[in-house]
Amino acid sequence: MVQSPSKMIRVLVVTAAALSLAVGAAAQATHTTETVPGTAKVTKLQLKGEVVYVEGDYLIAEMIPSGDYVLFHMKPGKTGMIDGVEMPLSEAEPGTVLTADVVITEAPVVDRTTTTLKGTVFYASPNSVILTLENGENRQYEVPEGLKFDVDGKMLDAMELRQGMKLTATKIVESPRVVMSEDTTVTGTAPK
Repeated sequence: MVQSPSKMIRVLVVTAAALSLAVGAAAQATHTTETVPGTAKVTKLQLKGEVVYVEGDYLIAEMIPSGDYVLFHMKPGKTGMIDGVEMPLSEAEPGTVLTADVVITEAPVVDRTTTTLKGTVFYASPNSVILTLENGENRQYEVPEGLKFDVDGKMLDAMELRQGMKLTATKIVESPRVVMSEDTTVTGTAPK
């Protein structure tokens, strides 16, 4: 089968482009992200007060026993058990005594991103390394103090690296955060 030269050139260009994309993808660092939970801290408290005023999602209560007036912004549709009947707190009458049992959970979480890169040492100095990646490209990386490189199972400083050594570099970034949740159960007694 004879193909025209222009068609062969197009096939070769497409093949070369596909190969260069495959090689470029192989040279990329691998990234993994995981979330590591910590030990949660649970705080329980009880609030008690007499409803003074309610409008929409706002409720003012005179706190028992302090006598302080406190404005509460309720979640839309928040309900409570008043005299054994579940009803929206926005419908609580003045004089209703409410008790809120609140459970606050603070859970520390660490988001950990691990990046791994493989290459061959082209040049190394105390704070910079040039690696030849798997696609033949040379790339320069800054080396923070204390960073170690895995070379055939041995952990080496940048100054111990020599041209031609095959290494694996792993960077771990941890971002701590706290996930907070609140669970509130409200009960009450309407005025008689």
